Amino acid sequence: MLSFKKIEQSDINELKKYYDYDECMGCDTNLLNAYLWRNEYNIKFAFYDDTIVKVYCNPDESVWGYCMPTGKNIKGALEEVFKDAEERNGNLRIVMLTNGNRAMLETMFPDKFDYVRSPENQDYIYTSRDLATLAGKRFHAKRNHISKFYRTYTDTRFETLSDSNIPDALTVAKLWCAENDTDPEASSEITAIREMCDLKDEYNVKGAVLYVDSKPVAMTLGSEISPKVYDINFEKALREYDGVYAVINNEFAKTLTQYEYINREEDMGLEGLKKSKLSYNPVIILDRWNAIPKKR
Repeated sequence: MLSFKKIEQSDINELKKYYDYDECMGCDTNLLNAYLWRNEYNIKFAFYDDTIVKVYCNPDESVWGYCMPTGKNIKGALEEVFKDAEERNGNLRIVMLTNGNRAMLETMFPDKFDYVRSPENQDYIYTSRDLATLAGKRFHAKRNHISKFYRTYTDTRFETLSDSNIPDALTVAKLWCAENDTDPEASSEITAIREMCDLKDEYNVKGAVLYVDSKPVAMTLGSEISPKVYDINFEKALREYDGVYAVINNEFAKTLTQYEYINREEDMGLEGLKKSKLSYNPVIILDRWNAIPKKR
């Protein structure tokens, strides 16, 4: 069987070299993301012939889903995946496939799989220019929303992330948890946000805090997928401040114009979140598919 182990911080830079970052746009190729969510989704990696295989495991450590291998011997690694699944429990599912992954898998193993679309896991990707400028009729409502915010709240301040305002970013995240009936002390998101802040200098983590009347009311954190794509990992705001999400989204995008694209990740199947992400007019919706062996 393949030998899987949970990703550690020391693995992040080592694993990056297996990805072709000229082509990567999805948040699943962000190794810092995998590290931050390693416990929540039980994410593990294995090596085979200078190729890596990423998996999501169940609480009992059985494999819930294999990801498409990446490296020099993808077909050989897939054959090992098939053997591994059979030896474990026969549960062969290859998950989080992009359209390109799906085409490659079908070419290598024609007619072996049925493909089921996974819309809750698709990434919403925008041009940084669109999110920073909000130009044109498509963004008329967004511009109005932001203007209303600044008319309503006249004492505002936007700060990029620094050691001095990390506590304020965490305060916003904890208050957001309380608003949404989540215990901040038990929240995996709070743990991930705290870890991400601790690693900001090592992994080009950027972020921001928005203040109204000197009170922190919104925060955001992001990290680099590639030199052309930036990933928004977290964005939290207090609901009593109308328009606050539009403001921090726009202000933070203005600091990311060196990137061509901004990935705002998936909607997790939440209709309200889907509506919000669509309202920003994504230029790419990165489809995801799960491959399930055909019944013979």
